[in-house]
Amino acid sequence: MTSIRRFCVLSLFVLAPCMWSQTRENLHAPTEDKRAYAGAWWAAADSEERAGFLNGVADCMTWTAHKPGFSATPEQMTEKITAFYQTHPETMTLSVIDIWERVEDHSKPVKEKAESAETWKNLHWYLNGEWWMQISESQQMGFVEGHLWCLRTQVREDAESYSHPAIFYRQKIDTFVRANPNLGNEAVAVTFRRFRDKATMAAPK
Repeated sequence: MTSIRRFCVLSLFVLAPCMWSQTRENLHAPTEDKRAYAGAWWAAADSEERAGFLNGVADCMTWTAHKPGFSATPEQMTEKITAFYQTHPETMTLSVIDIWERVEDHSKPVKEKAESAETWKNLHWYLNGEWWMQISESQQMGFVEGHLWCLRTQVREDAESYSHPAIFYRQKIDTFVRANPNLGNEAVAVTFRRFRDKATMAAPK
């Protein structure tokens, strides 16, 4: 056996365990629906993605999962969440949603807004196609990430499924909204549902 062939054979035996190990790690890597939007993610995200994420979580938790306590706006929550992570570094492994629940004050009733202030009483508030067209791509991505997290973790699995990554839904929603300006009042959450996985009908017995 030549020295070159001997080197190739030895290299194969050395690299094979490493490749196998990497393959197994990939198989057991957390899928996106299990992704932890924790302190490290929050610190790395820009302000637009953070705002979109909080809107996405609030929208889904309030109107789809029907869980109270998540109706605050990004303007009300972003600084509180950031400050909490900074002053409690031991909580960096906790999710943004966990911190939201900690810093939100549920003991005091929400004060009525001034009569001159704009209020949103309709389903999904102002989060419709017109709003989508006005926000940045980063904020759109954050909205989809937050909404998708809620759909996958807070809504019954047998209700609806969303198996694609967040980027897929952002692109689908954006394309639909731009192609249908006459549907500008349609909530983004409703548009989101258009791209849910198609239910598979069981074969008759």
